[in-house]
Amino acid sequence: MALLAVQRGLLEGPVQWAAMTEKFPDFAAFKERAEHLIHAEEHIAAIQGYRHNTFAAPYNRQSTSPRKPQRPSSPRDRQRSRSPRPRRRDAKPSRRNRGRRANSAEDNAPYYKMYHVTTEPQDRVYDRIKHNKEMRRAPPITRTEVFDRNSYCEYHGSSGHRTKDCLKLKDEIERLVRQTNILEHFLAKDDKGKRKMQHLHDSGTNADDRRTEHPSNPRPQTTASDRQQRISPPPVMFIEGKANDNPRRQQPFHVLQIEHRSESTQVISFGPHDYDGVQLPHDDAIVLMLRINGIRVKRILVDTGSSADVMYFDALKRMGLGKYPLQPMTTSLVGFTGDKLKPLGTIDLDVSFGNAPRTVVSSVRFIVVDAPSAYNVILGRTSLNSIGAVVSTPHLMIKFPTPQGVGIVRGEQQMAKECYRITMAPQIAHIERSRKHRQFVASLGELSTEPPKTPSTEAMEDTEPVVLRDGQVTQLGTLLPATDRHMVRECLIANKDIFANEDDTMPGINRAIAEHRIDTYEEARPVQQRKRKLGLERRKAVQDEVDRLLRAGAIREVEYPRWLANPVLVRKSNGKWRMCIDYTDLNRACPKKPFPLPSIDAMVDSTAGFKYLSFMDAYSGYNQIHMHPDDEEKTSFITEQGLFCYKVMPFGLKNAGAEYQQMVNKVFKAELGEIIEAYIDDMVVKSCTGEEHVQHLNMIFQRMRDVGMRLNPKKSFFCLSSGKFLGYIVSERGIEVHPSKCRAIIDMEAPSTVKEVQELTGRIAALNRFIARSGEVCKPFFQTIKKAKKFEWTPQCQEAFEQIKTYISSPPIISRPTKGETLYLYVSASAVAVSAALIREEDGVQKPVYFVSKVLRDAEERYSTVEKGAFAVLVAARKLRPYFQAHPIKVLSDLPLRKALGNLDVSGRLLKWAVELSEFDISFLPKAAYKGQVLADFVVESTGRTEKRDQEALWHVHVDGAASERGSGLGVQIKGPKGEIFYYAIHITFPVTNNMVEYEALIAGLRLVEAVGATKVRVYMDSQLVVHQINGQYEVHDPTLAKYLEKAKEVLATFEEVTIEHVPRGMNEIADALSKLAKGSDMNSDTPITMMEIPEACITATEPKVLPISAQLEWYTPIWDYLTT
Repeated sequence: MALLAVQRGLLEGPVQWAAMTEKFPDFAAFKERAEHLIHAEEHIAAIQGYRHNTFAAPYNRQSTSPRKPQRPSSPRDRQRSRSPRPRRRDAKPSRRNRGRRANSAEDNAPYYKMYHVTTEPQDRVYDRIKHNKEMRRAPPITRTEVFDRNSYCEYHGSSGHRTKDCLKLKDEIERLVRQTNILEHFLAKDDKGKRKMQHLHDSGTNADDRRTEHPSNPRPQTTASDRQQRISPPPVMFIEGKANDNPRRQQPFHVLQIEHRSESTQVISFGPHDYDGVQLPHDDAIVLMLRINGIRVKRILVDTGSSADVMYFDALKRMGLGKYPLQPMTTSLVGFTGDKLKPLGTIDLDVSFGNAPRTVVSSVRFIVVDAPSAYNVILGRTSLNSIGAVVSTPHLMIKFPTPQGVGIVRGEQQMAKECYRITMAPQIAHIERSRKHRQFVASLGELSTEPPKTPSTEAMEDTEPVVLRDGQVTQLGTLLPATDRHMVRECLIANKDIFANEDDTMPGINRAIAEHRIDTYEEARPVQQRKRKLGLERRKAVQDEVDRLLRAGAIREVEYPRWLANPVLVRKSNGKWRMCIDYTDLNRACPKKPFPLPSIDAMVDSTAGFKYLSFMDAYSGYNQIHMHPDDEEKTSFITEQGLFCYKVMPFGLKNAGAEYQQMVNKVFKAELGEIIEAYIDDMVVKSCTGEEHVQHLNMIFQRMRDVGMRLNPKKSFFCLSSGKFLGYIVSERGIEVHPSKCRAIIDMEAPSTVKEVQELTGRIAALNRFIARSGEVCKPFFQTIKKAKKFEWTPQCQEAFEQIKTYISSPPIISRPTKGETLYLYVSASAVAVSAALIREEDGVQKPVYFVSKVLRDAEERYSTVEKGAFAVLVAARKLRPYFQAHPIKVLSDLPLRKALGNLDVSGRLLKWAVELSEFDISFLPKAAYKGQVLADFVVESTGRTEKRDQEALWHVHVDGAASERGSGLGVQIKGPKGEIFYYAIHITFPVTNNMVEYEALIAGLRLVEAVGATKVRVYMDSQLVVHQINGQYEVHDPTLAKYLEKAKEVLATFEEVTIEHVPRGMNEIADALSKLAKGSDMNSDTPITMMEIPEACITATEPKVLPISAQLEWYTPIWDYLTT
């Protein structure tokens, strides 16, 4: 019954013929047969459409030529073909066919026979005129046989085809050309000035072509020979399990056009010379600098795994194209993890590859995204393939063919490293925060006493390779003069035996110089650790390391060791494994060697200030010292291969660092501190000139050769102007913070646990030398840590956190003091901390040397202001003892520290501090001048945060001077601590200038307030010149003013505390009025004013003379004259 129903319901065609003529055991067999016929029918239709250069129309079972297998025709068939079944005239079209008229080829046919030729592509013309009022609205889009979801038409505002392929837009542009003149400047003209016109098919966009080509891949104009070389397979169709009469189901997904290009005669290859300038070995990405839209753009990542060319919106804004309209894009970018990112749009920009004359300019469509990134642009396969680029990551280079030869673009390796650090910083921080469990109980500090994982020495500038011998390359700086670099290069090649080769057996340090012994307590019992299980990867790493050490002669096999430890694998920064031995039990049984390690601050100070620097790293440093034969078996460890012990000093021993430092001090005893600095196995040679640097390197190499020391060529950098040493960047300018340390704090998010706050304070502690008042700023963090049971991130913590980030975003450069130079110490005290800034003067500019800060605790918070100031000097002297011993120190403070520490009747605390400070050459001066923004910030911040002074003892003085041809006068207003006010109008009888009269007013006001017994004074005046000259910000060139300045400082020194502030004239009106009154101006005032007169300038008078003025004789004057004569 089911088959009968199908026979009656099927339309005429192969499937109906099979159902009527063939026999089927069941309905499933018929269904399978029908599917085969449907597939064959659609395949034949596709082939016929390919042969006629057009797609077959949907199969119509009422057609007179059905596509079905050939069979002998019957009379009934011939009769049907001659008289097909007529269609009812009143029959309405089915719902499926109602919209076919709108989708017919007639609606997609060109409206005009001839079209004007434009000078720009259709999509760019539309961008220029789309806002014009003459532009008609786009008609509804008609779905042709070809529909591409990835293409977008701006004119229709819908997907399906591209703007430049839109036929309706072409018709609209032609209409505007014929009816208006808004497109006159877009029209192409011939030599006679006539407009060019052509048929639609001449431009490659006729109606038939539009229905056959893919919208996103317009067909290029080709010759007959080109068409012979093009291979176009039939389109891929939907295959359904029934007859498919839906036109959308029969449209092709893609029309593939494979064009055979002629082979290029240019050979692109990479050779050893292409490694020039590349630091080997490396795993860096290719980061380029190219010209985009005529602008040099750096940090361009070449990503052959990306199918898209991406530009970040921040880079687009910096190029000045932030407001440029972007072409909309409906699809999202999908990463390899499946994450999606919605782009802002696309933009077409010209990208220039290579240098002239071998240059290629390609128009690249960039997908613009708004997301944070260390890169500006990512170049994918699309742009690289468009120029035929060949990428070589080992050489950090891309090459491409050009008419003038093979073009080259080299990657910037240093920039690639920096981008990688920026990219990985958040991930590394996240990993460290999420790591809560370790595999072994022993800490890394107990397992290894070697320097940190991050390299202690690092080049901070571009370097070039120096090939010493096969497979052995070291690095040479590129910023210093070429002649000096050449001399250093020759020196390195001549001393290539100093550099270790991985395949060589290490000679080791002469046993007469150093030999490590392991001394254990007598009561200590040997410990044999049980073997630990390791993963497959770790076991392989242990096996490889054991094989390497056996080849190098560093270990030997043992049978019955008394001490036995396990290997521990630690991941290196480059992803490889470092094998350490867990000597925790052995280290507990050993006394600590008292040999001290050098001071890092002193060593960094000694390195800074030199122009030529060479950073050297010893090859497997500790392993170069031999173990004493009696103590070799104490270093035994267990592996899958057996039991082994070290013949050389291994990493992880308790006294390994002290042993190596003692050896270095003995080898370089004569040169240490003069031409070389060494901290364990990290060394730096320093010189002032290129000739000296070569001499110093030869001397150091000879010392190493004499004792058998070898260097690691991969970690050594020579002839640099700056570099990383012990965590700091040292150069001729001074000492700077390494950017990674600043970035570690800037990239931190607000802590959410006590542990994260401790991490923050630890990172800040590493930068204390560069941070002014660090203790005061970090006080909220310490209070949060104290409340360990209940974590609370207060607004004060957030404010301090932002303040720290702002400060370290531009940290100061620390200066290196010269021998015997006088240093200055600024001190400040607040309610919670005391701080000090050690500075030096160079060419009239004050530069910081060291910042010290200490948070006050318990009883220290109850110190008086003077005691806190003295305590700040004491803290600085203890922390900076080497500086205080080697240099005279002048303490600059507005506190009476000299009287406090020099008076024998003071409290026992101050007396004790005075005795401790008496060993140093310390003098005290009033805080006056600070020449430098960093120190100005220190003074301003410390002043703003000091605890409240005793306001009852503070006097306020307003002074002003007025000079003219009619006369000169001074005005002084004094406000006492209890609210009393005194007015003085002082007349000057000698000639003065404007600046001189301001100095006279200041000195007169200070003497008047001194006469009433004031010790703490704040002076206000509107002369900016005088204020800044006294504070040291302005220099004094006038000899007369220089004398006034000296006299003013002499008077200022008589007060315990004095501050001079510049105020606008509007805030100094009373003193100004008094000065005008004194010089004779008409002024009405009912306020009692004391009138005075100064007959002589203060810089020439032996004693100050301030005489009262009386208009008439008093009644007692004759009597007084009689009695006194």
